[in-house]
Amino acid sequence: MIIVCPSCSGRFYYDENRFQGSTSKRLGCPSCSHEFDILSPHQPSPIVPSRLNPLIHNRYVLLTISGMQMDPFVIQQAVITIGRSEGEITTHDPQCSRRHAQISLEQDGSVWLEDLGSTNGTFIKSRAIKEKCSLENNSEFTCGHTRFQLMIHPIARSGKAI
Repeated sequence: MIIVCPSCSGRFYYDENRFQGSTSKRLGCPSCSHEFDILSPHQPSPIVPSRLNPLIHNRYVLLTISGMQMDPFVIQQAVITIGRSEGEITTHDPQCSRRHAQISLEQDGSVWLEDLGSTNGTFIKSRAIKEKCSLENNSEFTCGHTRFQLMIHPIARSGKAI
């Protein structure tokens, strides 16, 4: 799995078999030595209690795995659009439609992917999606020739009541 350092945005590979049943691991970034926790991809995504803002409790990051490389994108709003030339994430990928797909973040913390009638389709595990599909932590999907990975990290909470 591809890991992104929350401090320097450095990307590196981590063998997910090293979790060996653990729900999380503490890593040190090989670039900046920042220490942080990652969740096992075999665990369900963190779910935020309803009526709370999921962006306060989790950090949602989209990485490009293949295609034109882009900086990690931190999702900071409830709906984002991915497209070749329009939207919050622009791929500049000629196989991607102008407005290709949409990611929606629900109040319960669930994340949904929807194709916006693109010419070449949006795919999860080589299967074209025809309706909204749920994304989990470390889910991968493809728009045109660009493959993305969604990473969901719980944000450390202070002892203060919300």
